[in-house]
Amino acid sequence: MIKHSFAGALFASLIATAVPSAAQVEAQVEAKWFVLRNHEVGNCWTATLVRLDGQYTSTFERKAGGPYATEEQALARLKSLSDEGTCNSG
Repeated sequence: MIKHSFAGALFASLIATAVPSAAQVEAQVEAKWFVLRNHEVGNCWTATLVRLDGQYTSTFERKAGGPYATEEQALARLKSLSDEGTCNSG
């Protein structure tokens, strides 16, 4: 009986150290606002991207501005890109 209790405690301790807690995972993930641009058609939009392993991830879109702390900052960049013709307005 003591062997089973010790084995269970050892297993639980190994799991606790091997699996990061939700707080640890959340501390490693950081989201910021960006302006993204589809380079084929020129459409732009704002979005939040998540930073994983030091990089902000996205799919095929190119970043046209950011990172920004707030959506308002990203929208201001989007407006200036539209005003200068870099982004299509519709």
